[in-house]
Amino acid sequence: MAGKAFDIADGIFFFFKRFGQNPAGASWIALWQMLFGAAAIAAVFYLIWPFYSELIDLVIEVEAGRIDDDEAAFAILQSLFGVYSGGFLAGLVGIIASLMFQGAWLRFLVRREVAPVIPFRFGGDEFRLLGVNIMYIVVLIAAYFGIVTLLVTLGVTGGGLLALSGDAQVAGALGFGLIMYLGFLGVFIGAVYLAIKLSSAPALTVHDRKFRFFESWEATNGVFWPMALTYLVVGILIMILSSVLSAGAALPFLGGMLAVAEPLSDFADANSDPSFEEVMTVLRETVFQPVTASLFAGGLVLFYLMQIMFEGMWHSVAAYNVVRHRADGAGEEGDAPVLGKDHPMGASPTEG
Repeated sequence: MAGKAFDIADGIFFFFKRFGQNPAGASWIALWQMLFGAAAIAAVFYLIWPFYSELIDLVIEVEAGRIDDDEAAFAILQSLFGVYSGGFLAGLVGIIASLMFQGAWLRFLVRREVAPVIPFRFGGDEFRLLGVNIMYIVVLIAAYFGIVTLLVTLGVTGGGLLALSGDAQVAGALGFGLIMYLGFLGVFIGAVYLAIKLSSAPALTVHDRKFRFFESWEATNGVFWPMALTYLVVGILIMILSSVLSAGAALPFLGGMLAVAEPLSDFADANSDPSFEEVMTVLRETVFQPVTASLFAGGLVLFYLMQIMFEGMWHSVAAYNVVRHRADGAGEEGDAPVLGKDHPMGASPTEG
């Protein structure tokens, strides 16, 4: 299936095009992702805060001389076991949440679907995406060992050139430098080429409702350079938008930091040297105040919303390529479908 020609402008703005077609659906997915993210952050905080609270208390106890360093170290090791257990659970939940987010956005981008009520699911799409991501890890590991082997080979070759004596050693050093430069350049070009050729696998998997990985190679045939240019432009747009929007998103954080800094400045005004316990008491009394906590929370929400948008922009390039590649007129961009002679509605008319 040849699909449509790759339109770079459509590829760059595909995320915003989909958003414009269904702003309510996109906003609904983003809202639920922020709710899930907030719940995940709260859960992680709930799991690790007892450790940090105990750590702070231990530092205070050690500073006051009530316990020695050995007792404090043993208590920290005991607390770390609970942190590692919670970290494993949080990692597992994070993987599941990432797959649900990825599935929801790809359904929106390539199938223009938003699941009713809660837009996240953990079904066929997500299991297939898990397989795709595992394949990415396998390819990454294979590429890592390939790169290491290549660099070791180049290093051995370069070592032989450097072992030359006399005037030949200068030429050998230049040759070694040239070989290593070309080697690193080749690794970089190869990594970019492989990444783009396999980038359409997740979107292709969701679009076809079947596991797709190496089929991404076919989907990118003939459009490597347009995709590379599209990714480059989208990356530049993300950097520009990030620098502009981050200034506004940082304002709530700045307000929260000023609220925390004000009581701490009282120590400097009084020319006193506060103890660790006094500093932590002030921080606890200010950071957890409703206004200060709301400022920090607002900053996190704005930054997370920016991250959602940037990830959507980045992944929409491959999503556009899949929609373009699979364009068959079935409610999507492309020409009308061509019907065969055995179709119940009859064959499509032909020209000539």
